[in-house]
Amino acid sequence: PIAAWQEIVDHPAVWLGMLALTLLLPLALTSTRAAIRRLGANWKRLHRLIYPAAILASLHFAFQVKADLREPLIYAGILILLLLMRLPHLRSTRQTTIR
Repeated sequence: PIAAWQEIVDHPAVWLGMLALTLLLPLALTSTRAAIRRLGANWKRLHRLIYPAAILASLHFAFQVKADLREPLIYAGILILLLLMRLPHLRSTRQTTIR
C-alpha cells in the first residue's frame, strides 16, 4: 500500500487520473433511471462534475505522453471547443430562470 501511494504522489499523471476517476464514479453510480428519480434536481448538479472530470482526464492524457503531444493537444482542443459551445446555453438558461 505504501509503494502504491508513493507511486501516485510521485507521478502527476497518476493522481490526475485517479482524481478524474473519483469524480466519474458517482456519475456512473447515479446514471440509472431510479437514481435520477431519487436525486431529482440534485442529479443535474451532481452530473456537472463531468466538466472538471473531463479537464482532469485531458491533463492526465497529456502527462502520460512523453514525446509527441499532438494527440493530447487535439483532444484538449476538442474538449475546449465543446466546453465553449456549452457557455451560451448556460447563459441563456440562467437568464430565463432569473426573470
